[in-house]
Amino acid sequence: MARGLVPVRPLGSPLRRVLGWVLVVALPGAGLAAVADLRGALSRHAADPALVLAAVGSIATAITAAAAAILATLPDRDPRWALLPAPSLALWIGASVSGAGAEHEVPISLSDACACVGFILGLGVPFALLLAAILKGGYALHPSLSGGLAGLAAASAAASILGLFHPFAMALNDLALHALAVALLSGAGAGSGRRLLRASA
Repeated sequence: MARGLVPVRPLGSPLRRVLGWVLVVALPGAGLAAVADLRGALSRHAADPALVLAAVGSIATAITAAAAAILATLPDRDPRWALLPAPSLALWIGASVSGAGAEHEVPISLSDACACVGFILGLGVPFALLLAAILKGGYALHPSLSGGLAGLAAASAAASILGLFHPFAMALNDLALHALAVALLSGAGAGSGRRLLRASA
């Protein structure tokens, strides 16, 4: 009976897996940064503290949500780790709303706002699938929660990279569509969690 047993490959530490995901995600970010108008992006952020806070919040949300998703696949960890991205998410939302609410410009066109949604989804989907592959090594007691956190992490990472290419001030209609893209990825992750993580659940 013991002859047919297959050795179990031990998982890497959560920190190591989070850093691995962040490094892979950073590669396309660095490539896109090479063709972005970094000087313009830096000047926009320097002129608006809310943009800086929103950028810090989105980057921190990507990292902490990825960490929470991975920790949620470890049955011996406290389930309250799922709240890890809550503070940075609150910062991201608060700063974004504050910055958009302070603007008195005409709302951006629907085509520009939809282009932002397409950017977030286009980068976010492969980011989410990569993180889902990392999660499959664990044992998700709540696969929908793990999947939703993975979707949030991916959307946050994509939105952070989008900041390099956002040449116009954030308007409320633009912000609403950004939020929709994040919600779509998070919801899709939650809905697909049980299927994508079926080997661990």
